[in-house]
Amino acid sequence: MARKRAAARDIQIPEIVNHDRREACLADPELFLRTYFASTFSQPFTDDRREMLLAIIDAARYGGDKAVAGPRGEGKTRIAMYGALYLMVSGLSRFVIVVGKSQGKAQVELKTIRERLQHAEVFAEDFPEIAIPFKAVGGWSSRCRMQTVDGVLTGIEMAADHLIFPTIAGTLAQGQIIASLGIDGPIRGTNYYDRRPTLAIIDDIEDRESAASDVLIEKNEEIIEQDIGGLGESGKRVSRVMLCTVQNRKCIAYRYTSDAKPWNGRRYRKMVKPPSRSDLVEQYIEMRNARKTDDPQAREAFRFWRDNQAIIEDGAVVSNPYSYDSRLHSDGEPMELSAIQAYYNRVADVGEKAVATEDDNDPPAETGPTDNGLTAEIVASRRSGLAKYQLPANTTALTCGIDLGQYYCHWVVTAWWHGAGGCVVDYGFISVLGAEKNQGESASELLIYQALLNWRDELFNKNYTDATGVIRKIDRVFVDSGDFTNAAYEFCRQVRGPFFPSKGHSPYTPRTKSTETIKAGTNVYAAFQETEKVWLHHLNSDYWKAFIHERFLTPTFDEQNMLRRGSLSLYHSEKNHTMYSQHIVAEQYMTEFKEGKGERRYWHKLGRDNHWLDATYMAAAASEALGVRLLKPSEVEVVARPKQEIPKPGPAQHGRFKQRPGGWVNSLRRK
Repeated sequence: MARKRAAARDIQIPEIVNHDRREACLADPELFLRTYFASTFSQPFTDDRREMLLAIIDAARYGGDKAVAGPRGEGKTRIAMYGALYLMVSGLSRFVIVVGKSQGKAQVELKTIRERLQHAEVFAEDFPEIAIPFKAVGGWSSRCRMQTVDGVLTGIEMAADHLIFPTIAGTLAQGQIIASLGIDGPIRGTNYYDRRPTLAIIDDIEDRESAASDVLIEKNEEIIEQDIGGLGESGKRVSRVMLCTVQNRKCIAYRYTSDAKPWNGRRYRKMVKPPSRSDLVEQYIEMRNARKTDDPQAREAFRFWRDNQAIIEDGAVVSNPYSYDSRLHSDGEPMELSAIQAYYNRVADVGEKAVATEDDNDPPAETGPTDNGLTAEIVASRRSGLAKYQLPANTTALTCGIDLGQYYCHWVVTAWWHGAGGCVVDYGFISVLGAEKNQGESASELLIYQALLNWRDELFNKNYTDATGVIRKIDRVFVDSGDFTNAAYEFCRQVRGPFFPSKGHSPYTPRTKSTETIKAGTNVYAAFQETEKVWLHHLNSDYWKAFIHERFLTPTFDEQNMLRRGSLSLYHSEKNHTMYSQHIVAEQYMTEFKEGKGERRYWHKLGRDNHWLDATYMAAAASEALGVRLLKPSEVEVVARPKQEIPKPGPAQHGRFKQRPGGWVNSLRRK
């Protein structure tokens, strides 16, 4: 039975069908792709596609870095993946990684390569030592473990993020590795069986949001230079090739294809040379934009182009003459007649700026204000993987902020650890029962006060649980006192404990020196209100809103798949956190440069509810009051002293803070 099972696992490698075709394709990567994967590469290679492919081959052979920007939709990802496959088959590189925009997208592309290896018939004829073992595995990766050829294990592997070629004596199959990673995933230290990458292909890692965010641009550049750049074997530097499309004049693609980076950058235009009759082109664009309701696809404009095609297209040169829609319209004529017409159709439909950026890699200079790139989709995607009420293992502070309103009060509970890593573990709102329009201010304050009392009982009945299963109480709650001051003050006076009134300021005047009645901090300080007998915390609202945005722009996990210092994420939920995310981006941090006046930064309100943004930044400010700081690895680390309840107002309190001026400001020690 053992011999029978071993025989079933043993596969036979047939003879090569066409040796001459195999050798010709190994010598010519373009011929290799068009011969064995003809359905994917059915069109002739354009100059930009050819340079992208040759950049991959040259980097594998001779080392170095190369960046090539091609027009949108020209198949950069396919060239990256199949170019890596050619390197594996030809033996030019033992270990190639392809770094894409996200881990999920990268794995989908790798799955496509695996399926093509299993089903490409012509490839199987000429490279049976590679195709047959993959075909024998089929869809069952568990079959890899015991697969043999002539009784010797092949060592083949098929995983979601990597493929390992079989090792078969006397053939080109010698255990080459191709791995597919996301720029947002763990990259540093990538290796399989003590083998490290020899080539990294960076494939179109930017989208509209990341290319507009200074924070994400800097983080991605750091990943490229440090994480990917440091992947090579000991004493060897990994070669890198970037295939990209320019989004604007500050994005990664623009930087790496300019003289700012020593990457031998090259940008390709779709419209290499425009037509000589620009007046006819403008007339066509006007006709297409002025289409009537009974002509939704602008066929009248199409006929104008058809009748004058030779004159309109005279002198024009495009990089890819095959990129147009040749399907037939219901009127029996093609949808488009040429790539030149397709180019100007896009100009008419999406605008000259978008086409100059995405098709010609020549974005116009930014003249208006730009935001930091944070969107509601990015916020909603930042998931910690922890359940609601569950705290991270290294939680040092559990804080809450509540924004008061006449009808609703929005609150957020967050867990923090040193390095300003945070998780939103709970949020919601309470209704102010009995609130009516046009009622007096004092009546509103009374109703809000009662709502706060009810909410306090609800809040302290929740079980926020740490990694050991111990229920933890909230360390500090900041209550917004900006609009409903009396309700906030009275509530905090009565319930005491962790509840303190707070007020955001813009502009903000910092206090840097502690006194008997002031506990100073950089972006939050507490001042004792003698008349009201409460400690009021003053917050730098501009700083803390930007802080929240930067934390959500920071990827959630680090290279070890641990929650990243400096990130902020949401608890796991079947819902999409849609409303919360929209509150977070209801204000945008804008940067505007004006000639002669320099750069100006300011917050722009979009006219939507922003209450959870305010509550979240109050919770973050409360964490600073407890000793949590945003740190860099080279900086000192904050070590919080044991928490002390702030004493009741009175003469004895002042003396206590005289004796221990550092009671609120935490001590520092070197890491």
